[in-house]
Amino acid sequence: MRGVTQHARGFTLIELMIVLGIFSIMLSFGVPAFGRYLQSQQLRGTSENLVQTVQLQRTRAMSIGQTITLSFDTGTSPAWTIVGGGTTNRRTLPKGLQFASATPTTLTITRDGRVNTSGLVVFENRLGRRDTVSIQVSGLALIR
Repeated sequence: MRGVTQHARGFTLIELMIVLGIFSIMLSFGVPAFGRYLQSQQLRGTSENLVQTVQLQRTRAMSIGQTITLSFDTGTSPAWTIVGGGTTNRRTLPKGLQFASATPTTLTITRDGRVNTSGLVVFENRLGRRDTVSIQVSGLALIR
């Protein structure tokens, strides 16, 4: 029997360069879309966080029997601040987000769970996309 040799077939340098070229073209289209997706999720997450904060503070005001104040700082370091029950808590907005508006800039949650006035808080990201949180006098908060 004659010796049969098998040659392992690998990839040539040209084939690898073509695959890498195609991959980099596909990646150049995907990265900006992924960045927009992340910014969109960050916007939605911040809105959901505010809704949860209002719900939590409403429950807290009723349980401790004290008034809680929620203030929106729309200045250079955008944040919301919660004051009540002997504590102060400040929540800074994530980088790239800002308040488009916050009307009014201060809400008071009474010990019966109601809010002194209804309010609208509008967040905006770098792309100009917005999310609106509506806070009702009843204490209900929802994303519009």
